[in-house]
Amino acid sequence: AIENDQFLRHRSVMLPSMTRRRAAEAVLVMATAGCLWGSSFALIELLEGTNAFMITGLRFSLYGLLSGLVLTAVGGWRGLDWRSAFVHAATGYVGMYLAEVAAIHLAGPGPAIAVIGSIPVVYALIGARRDGLHLADVAPSVSILVTAIVLVNAEAFRSDEHSALAVTAGIVVAALGVGLWCVYALHNTDHLRANPGVSAARWSSAVGVAAGVLSLPLVMLGSLGRVDAPAVLVPIVLYLAIGPSWIATVLWNRASVRVPRALAGQLIVFEPMSAFVLVHVLAGERPTPVQFVGEVLLVVGAVVALRRLAPARAPIQAGSAPVSSKPISSGAARSNEASTSSDQSVSATRTSAASGVRPSRTATVSVAGEHRMR
Repeated sequence: AIENDQFLRHRSVMLPSMTRRRAAEAVLVMATAGCLWGSSFALIELLEGTNAFMITGLRFSLYGLLSGLVLTAVGGWRGLDWRSAFVHAATGYVGMYLAEVAAIHLAGPGPAIAVIGSIPVVYALIGARRDGLHLADVAPSVSILVTAIVLVNAEAFRSDEHSALAVTAGIVVAALGVGLWCVYALHNTDHLRANPGVSAARWSSAVGVAAGVLSLPLVMLGSLGRVDAPAVLVPIVLYLAIGPSWIATVLWNRASVRVPRALAGQLIVFEPMSAFVLVHVLAGERPTPVQFVGEVLLVVGAVVALRRLAPARAPIQAGSAPVSSKPISSGAARSNEASTSSDQSVSATRTSAASGVRPSRTATVSVAGEHRMR
């Protein structure tokens, strides 16, 4: 009972306090961020004449410039962990997007977005383990998401526009991008939870400045390759710098510290969903019935994850131990009852001592148990 209580108390520190209202806010925020991110992948198809270095370099150079202006306006340059900012920029921003742009150019949007669509599943599983949740907590919703991803991308690998070698290379590069983003997301959430004094906007701007510095060599490399006309390139990269970069990252930073990682990961389904829809709109195509069913299942999977990982919770009184957001099993409940009984026995012992009555043997053992717990 003592070990179980300590485990729950330790895990409750890792899992943020959840209410229905906070969960609903997180869904809205993640849906907006996901749609912005999804558009950043779909719009790459409009820039087929521009190499991956130039697209990535211009996007994050402008993002860095915007972020620097924000930090200057709010006087927020000091007190930031710049080492972490550069690591996050190299993995989750410049590295990830460069890999995905290259993957789309190599394999086409279908296979590349299919691999990107695995992020909700991959990050949910890694996040569940990181937050101390059991596989059974996420298995139902993750199973639905896996089925949905397979259905949505059933036609993605049947295009004859790219060679088998190019498609294979694109899939490998896209998988590398997924890995880079998951590493970024894990450490970014850790950093934000450990530094509650740093706002989501300030941290987004700090990482943006770092990304801008890292992207400058990419602009120089990109200038050596093919580049679209400025009338096409400039408006798109300007949108990418403001929407999918600065705004979406602020939203992600706010949501990722409010919900368990396993839930945040599964709410990223809005990214592949929006990318899938935009790709079909830009191509003037309609999804097949199978793909439509897959899109519906993506939403169902997110709803199931929300219901399992964000239950309604009673307000926590001051001085009381936080309660884990995970439903407690019957065995854990019996252990907690035993712990509660022990606390009651301790109270009885103190009362008896205050009144001059010799405590019973049972109460004395309970006091020893309290000391061991402390």
